[in-house]
Amino acid sequence: MDRNLILIISVAVSLILLTVLLVFQDVVLFISILILVVIFTLLPYSFIRFLEFRRIKSAEREFPKFLHDLAEAKRSGLSLIQAINACAGTDYGALTKDVIKLKHQLSWNIPLKTVLENFRRNFAKSGVINYATMVLEQVEESGGNTEDIMDSLANNIESLKEAEEERKSLMSQHVTSMYAIFFIFLGIVIAVIKFMTPLIQSQQEIGGYGGVTIIAGNPCNVCIGTNIAGCEICELFFGMCTLFGFGAIESVNCYFKSLYFIMTIIQGVFSGIIIGQISSNSVVAGIKHSLVLTLSAIFLFITLSLAGIF
Repeated sequence: MDRNLILIISVAVSLILLTVLLVFQDVVLFISILILVVIFTLLPYSFIRFLEFRRIKSAEREFPKFLHDLAEAKRSGLSLIQAINACAGTDYGALTKDVIKLKHQLSWNIPLKTVLENFRRNFAKSGVINYATMVLEQVEESGGNTEDIMDSLANNIESLKEAEEERKSLMSQHVTSMYAIFFIFLGIVIAVIKFMTPLIQSQQEIGGYGGVTIIAGNPCNVCIGTNIAGCEICELFFGMCTLFGFGAIESVNCYFKSLYFIMTIIQGVFSGIIIGQISSNSVVAGIKHSLVLTLSAIFLFITLSLAGIF
């Protein structure tokens, strides 16, 4: 499905949710629907972007093979159009559909230059395929030994891919470290909740210096049953405690579990983005890492909480 259509559908769903929000006018509902709006707007579009990114990377891996086959066909005496038609029966993985599309367009008597330009536009986000196709188009127009140029382009692309794979291999250690850091962070969060919150819970109202009173416990207790401005975050915490079983809304566990739960999700999302940038030099590639880290953290956090481990 076209990514622009996905974006339109996501925005439409988000507008419907916002309309529901305006009708009910509730703080907890406001925050909950706002979260859903962000999810319905960004997640489908980001997922489509990731699938497109993966398709382009797969096509780039097959493109040198396609160029080598074109060069061999040209050496056998075929024209470039005949060579493309001959290669259309070969399996090029993610590139196969586009090669078949080249053959069909040529069979409709569309000029070769137009066909190559269409092919280049289909891979506008791939610098490798875009540049190589542009060179191939210019060489075909000017004439000359195109098969040697195609072999040279294929060899250069393969060299670039080898360098990229080597870089990924070197960066894999950093990716492993990022995953380890995230789960260490999650372990620290669980330890803090398990060992620190009972100490805080046991404290009672104590007198401070100069007659100032310090309240130890849940800072959100003042927001229970009130409509005080600034209590929106506490209302969100109350909803999370009820939904995920983090404890009674007036308890210290409710406050700290909700607080650290949100911190863990934020940590997972942005750690995944950083991992994608490090490993693949693309923020889009980090979506899968963000999903793995975030979903793992949510599952572990809720499971351990419901099991009474912390």
